Amino acid sequence: DSLNMRPSLQAVALWGKKAPLHSITAIMITDDQQTMVTGSQEGQLCLWTLSPELKISAKELLFGHSASVTCLARARDFSKQPYVVSAAENGEMCVWNVTNGQCVEKATLPYRHTAICYYHCSFRMTGEGWLLCCGEYQDVLIIDAKTLAVVHTFTSSQSPDWINCMCIVHSMRIQEDSLLVVSVTGELKVWDLSSSINSIQVYDYCDFSLLRTEVSSSGQFFAGGEVLAAHRIIIWTEDGHSYIYQLLNSGLSKSIYPADGRVLKETIYPHLLCSTSVQENKSNPFVMGYMNERKEPFYKVLFSGEVSGRITLWHIPDVPVSKFDGSPREIPITTTWTLQDNFDKHHTMSQSIIDHFSGFKDETGTAVVTSSEYVPSLDKLICGCEDGTIFITQALNAAKAGLLEGGSLLKDSLPHKVLKGHHQSVTSLLYPHGLSSKLDQSWLVSGDRDSSVILWNIFTEEILHKFFLEAGPVTSLLMSPENFRLRSDQVICCVCSDHSVTLLHLEGKNCLLRARKHLFPVKMIKWHPVENFLIVGCADDSVYIWEIETGKLKF
Repeated sequence: DSLNMRPSLQAVALWGKKAPLHSITAIMITDDQQTMVTGSQEGQLCLWTLSPELKISAKELLFGHSASVTCLARARDFSKQPYVVSAAENGEMCVWNVTNGQCVEKATLPYRHTAICYYHCSFRMTGEGWLLCCGEYQDVLIIDAKTLAVVHTFTSSQSPDWINCMCIVHSMRIQEDSLLVVSVTGELKVWDLSSSINSIQVYDYCDFSLLRTEVSSSGQFFAGGEVLAAHRIIIWTEDGHSYIYQLLNSGLSKSIYPADGRVLKETIYPHLLCSTSVQENKSNPFVMGYMNERKEPFYKVLFSGEVSGRITLWHIPDVPVSKFDGSPREIPITTTWTLQDNFDKHHTMSQSIIDHFSGFKDETGTAVVTSSEYVPSLDKLICGCEDGTIFITQALNAAKAGLLEGGSLLKDSLPHKVLKGHHQSVTSLLYPHGLSSKLDQSWLVSGDRDSSVILWNIFTEEILHKFFLEAGPVTSLLMSPENFRLRSDQVICCVCSDHSVTLLHLEGKNCLLRARKHLFPVKMIKWHPVENFLIVGCADDSVYIWEIETGKLKF
């Protein structure tokens, strides 16, 4: 049996002194108040430990999305299963176990969600519950929390539209649950969740009389809010501010009847008690939320995340009060933290493999690597740099030196080769033999910002040929599949930022095709093995079919 067992490989990332980018676009606190979860523009999620004293520390970085994260929400009864769901701009959805960081379910749907609410009614529903989703589509989608399949939709017979925000409310009077939403046009809609388990309908929850309208300050936009207590609310804005209001009534009694016989509603007006603000990066977009803790020490917490990667927490007092003169009191920041703070705090961390290569550093002393390729068969790490140089080193030796020996070996600089031939930043690397064993093991292909592509011999460090594409910066280098051959050889495909595609024949050291008529960024390359066609898919869903031998656009 031991012969059939596959060896277990544990991947280790050595980040060095500089934290990876984590531009926060979504943020939440789990129901047990021990973990914060953030989503980022880069597609990663970060798990942060949250102490009872509201101190933050990064715990794990989760890789699961290939596009920016748009929203986060819990995906189960958290006391039974510590699951959260994340959604990305390209329709990807992932369910995560935040205890161990594992992705337990994933799916890609043709919907861009902007908000998700978890709903489960144990005595009415089977399964794991629903994810009620809204976003850049009409009305509300109901997605199964376990399988991530669409099971229902809540639709409006009148004025169907995109939904801007939503919340679930429970009526103590009739013991029913309802979904309240506000559309982008300002319409309030209500769906009865309790009866929707069997059938979907819209009903009049209550009279929804308008009690008061409060206009945000000039240049500010309200982004969300919560009820703190009876007649007390907190509202936050897109630029990172929040305001706590006491709702005061006018003193008019509901028993007063005006001349027309209608009951005169109470009139309320908000009195500003307190506010919060951030000191810096005010131009950054903020995502904010509020958590009313359900266990000791029973803190009320306002939290925010910034595109700069900073998390900020405020401890909201149980009874917010204004100053003696009636002016609003500023609530101080309790905690603020970034991923870089974690890196700066732990001075004993391993050094990055590239930290000690001289000549590849910017003004901060960090090596500016713009592209990289790992070749397992040779144990080579190949890094292209901003200044156009390429260095090659033994990857595992460097990793071991950084991990196990505290970087002592790195201080003397590890043996490495340097390839010099590019005059601009190296943007893309390709090791052809790693994709096809029939190709020369010594070949390396590199592309740069100046639209140059170089074929190297990595053993002798010599340039075999230099191609000048006369296009934009090379964004990716691809190789034709083994079942596609031109003159019995495989072909290298260069995609450039000006939407052009160029095919290179390495053996012949010549250019086969320059395809320049694409109006939008190239997103997909396919090869027709029989007809010698190159099929190019673009971001606007357009498709171009090129005849490789003649260079003609067929369709």
